[in-house]
Amino acid sequence: MLDKLPHRTNSGPAHPTPARVDTLDSPTAFQIRPIESLADFRTCVVIQEEVWGRGFIDIVSASVLQVTSHIGSIVLGAFTPTGELMGFVAGFTGLEDGRPVHWSHMLGVRETARNAGVGRALKEHQRAELARMGIPEMRWSVDPLVAKNAHFNLNRLGARVVRYVRDMYGDTGSALHGTITDRIIVACPTDAADAEAEVPFETDAAVPILTCDPQEGDLVLAGDSSRPPSVWIEVPSDIVNVMKESPDAAASWRLAVRRHFEWALERGYVTTGFHRDAATSRAFYVLKLGEARP
Repeated sequence: MLDKLPHRTNSGPAHPTPARVDTLDSPTAFQIRPIESLADFRTCVVIQEEVWGRGFIDIVSASVLQVTSHIGSIVLGAFTPTGELMGFVAGFTGLEDGRPVHWSHMLGVRETARNAGVGRALKEHQRAELARMGIPEMRWSVDPLVAKNAHFNLNRLGARVVRYVRDMYGDTGSALHGTITDRIIVACPTDAADAEAEVPFETDAAVPILTCDPQEGDLVLAGDSSRPPSVWIEVPSDIVNVMKESPDAAASWRLAVRRHFEWALERGYVTTGFHRDAATSRAFYVLKLGEARP
């Protein structure tokens, strides 16, 4: 039987936009706990608008967040010592092939708390709570073109890519998403002991690079039938900047990464990590043939 997080339905005072949080070195910088008040559920809606824009049409309402939290789903918030909500993570628990699994649907952090470790803390607390509830695995979707998120999810959290989905959400109305929402689905064990540390990257000039923008010295595949032991799939180091400078270039990257991931997954390649090369400002998914992480 799944445990249910305790929640209250009383509403409290709305929280104003908090001041900038620059460090989480102090344990009192913020607290991760279940969201309980109607006011805080409504603040989650405000955060969604701040992160994905006013035109975002896939907002999860306060009532849905509140109701699902009573039946085994999770809605956790990151709060300052004064009770201001800095970010939240929300997910839904269900069954896949007869076994319980949790879908971590949404993670949003206010701009004033970015790059302070809030997102990772929310994910880690979510994972710990799911382990306590006996849910062995959580899954979520990731935009494959966002290098920063790929590094966070694959290297920091130890997630693994399980499949590629074309245009998963359609046009959400968010400029942050663009008009084509291809996603990779990643899975992560909830047992913290099973999660790996950051995957070391081994430089190897003999590894082919699948890319939209080949560079001098890149090794390319001899043909679609080739199956080298490893391949790297390149994505832009900053897709947001590419979208601003050239929407056409961003679209070309999108279609190329789709083609490369589908090619690799169909041939049994497994994504083992993500590498950002500081010297060249290039970013790559690292894939190996049939070598899955536990």
